[in-house]
Amino acid sequence: MASPSPEPVESFEPWLRRRVAQAVEADEVPADLLAELRAEFEASREKPLEQSQAEAVQDIAVELQMPIEKVEAGLASLEAQPLVIREELIRRIGSACLEAQRKGY
Repeated sequence: MASPSPEPVESFEPWLRRRVAQAVEADEVPADLLAELRAEFEASREKPLEQSQAEAVQDIAVELQMPIEKVEAGLASLEAQPLVIREELIRRIGSACLEAQRKGY
């Protein structure tokens, strides 16, 4: 059996906002989560890219309880992948984070 056609590629931010909005509408996560997400995206646009990336690496390291060097190596590995694989992995990570929020709610 052939796998279903992949969805058209949508950039990560609108994709994540849409997924979180759906979860809010289904009352699976608090409405504040969507507001926090919007605020975080806006705040990241106001900073230099390098600063936003460094803060993201730090946040990931703290969340995963891993040394920053390991997180940086993992991200470098991810960046070395073809675009379609990177996008799929990022969406899977986003979905897993949203699922954790659902379980915590």
